[in-house]
Amino acid sequence: MSDEKFLSYDLGTTATKAVLVSNEMELIDSAVEEFTTLYPEQGYAEHDPNDWWRTLISTTKTVLEKTHTQADEITALTFCSQTQGLLPVDENGSPLMNCMIWLDSRGAEYLHKVYPWPRVLGYSPLRIWKFLRITGGAPGLTGKDQIPKILWLRDKHPEIYEKCYKYLDVKDYIIFRLTGKMVTSTDLAYLYWLVDTRKKDGKPRNEWSKSLCKTYDIDMNRLPEIRKPTDIIGHLTDEAASVLGLSKKTQIVCGIGDMPAAAIGSGAILEGELHCQIGTSGWVLGHVSERKVDISHYTGCTGSAFPDQFYLITAHQEIAGAALEWVKNSILYFKEELQEKVKKQVYEIFDELVAQCEPGAKGKGGTHLLFMPWLFGERCPLDDDHVRAGLINVSLDHDRRHLLRSIFEGVAFNAKWALEIVEKMYSPVECLHIVGGGAKSDVWCQIYADVMNRRILRVKWPQVAGAIGAAIIAKMALEELNDPAKIKDFIYIDKEFHPNPEYRLLYNHLFKEFKNLYKQNKKWFKRMNTR
Repeated sequence: MSDEKFLSYDLGTTATKAVLVSNEMELIDSAVEEFTTLYPEQGYAEHDPNDWWRTLISTTKTVLEKTHTQADEITALTFCSQTQGLLPVDENGSPLMNCMIWLDSRGAEYLHKVYPWPRVLGYSPLRIWKFLRITGGAPGLTGKDQIPKILWLRDKHPEIYEKCYKYLDVKDYIIFRLTGKMVTSTDLAYLYWLVDTRKKDGKPRNEWSKSLCKTYDIDMNRLPEIRKPTDIIGHLTDEAASVLGLSKKTQIVCGIGDMPAAAIGSGAILEGELHCQIGTSGWVLGHVSERKVDISHYTGCTGSAFPDQFYLITAHQEIAGAALEWVKNSILYFKEELQEKVKKQVYEIFDELVAQCEPGAKGKGGTHLLFMPWLFGERCPLDDDHVRAGLINVSLDHDRRHLLRSIFEGVAFNAKWALEIVEKMYSPVECLHIVGGGAKSDVWCQIYADVMNRRILRVKWPQVAGAIGAAIIAKMALEELNDPAKIKDFIYIDKEFHPNPEYRLLYNHLFKEFKNLYKQNKKWFKRMNTR
């Protein structure tokens, strides 16, 4: 029906967004509320799950009030969310501790149990072969995956481990609060690296692997039930309906993680199409029908919105737009009251300053400034928890304009490196779709086009592309919309950016030197940042 509306939630690293979408997948309105990421110790990154629930309630009420939407107009709720969170809950669904989110690397000290000696490039040959054969991927060397987190929990907090009934990810916990059911989606399950994704009768098995669970003594009963992203999990409980101000008849669609949701919302849906993201983190990814992996660059296949048809080739990067947030909040020191007044203007100011600066962040003396964006270690293309960020080649003729442009370009160089790896695994692409809050910047999109030497297609409402992708998944669930080609009809391209051939030689040179910076300093980073 044309008057149907969907509420889609983007459960992010720094905020919750409630996004109201029409039946034609047009953005009606949205509401955002931020919350705090906790860093109690080095390598720790946590969320209080009560913050997820609190912000879900407040953003729901705000967007309904802003749009004068009645409860019975909402057909379904669904989600896209950050992934690789580990939240142990008891039998009643009560959290037993804060959630260890995707940035949390406290499990790194248990990698010797994941990959015992002998090792090659940090991996045990027999163990990595088993992972790749069964799951199509493997835990990385940063300790941020689910297995080392579970091993940490069992060793450091046996009292919590014994009380744990289920491990839930971010979206899973919210679904429990809404329906009383503890489930996860296929794509989130993939990222445990405990799921058998091999094909049987032409379709991936998508079931927990008894063999891998036995290897690491992981109780399969503590793992949530795996459901498809398009599965209808149930309806709102009486309590949830009352708190949210919605009808008990509202259907809850399982939803999906942020990356596969963005793959739908980007419009790069068909096999061979790729998109990139400039959000808090970044990535390059797309749908493929056959599993491939490049373990040395931590690039492989995870779950998609089409679990019976496609995998998702995934090259995920820890930092993208977060680098700009770091500059805004930690370097420029915008006070809270000032931030509130100029919030809508800060990034416009940044764009103006970057546009004034020559490509390559070139100073008056001809010196190019380079930024390495590895503020919290890196997965793809480095898989290195020791590496850190840096401004290289700073001179007296550089100012804030060069600093900002080097950040825009450094994030783009890192994304180009990921693209290079994905294209080697499959095939080159002529263009890339782009999503994420950073993609609202015309300047940044043009830099991506120039650095990558690819046409860049920006979707309308790039900052909520994941939530719109999740809403499309809900539409798929309710209307049996399964043809990827037809799904593209609900994606709207806002603008195209074409690479400037004048900058080709410069950016090729700087990209080569960008990669050299890591290769030449890898051992130094390890000496400086080994805990």
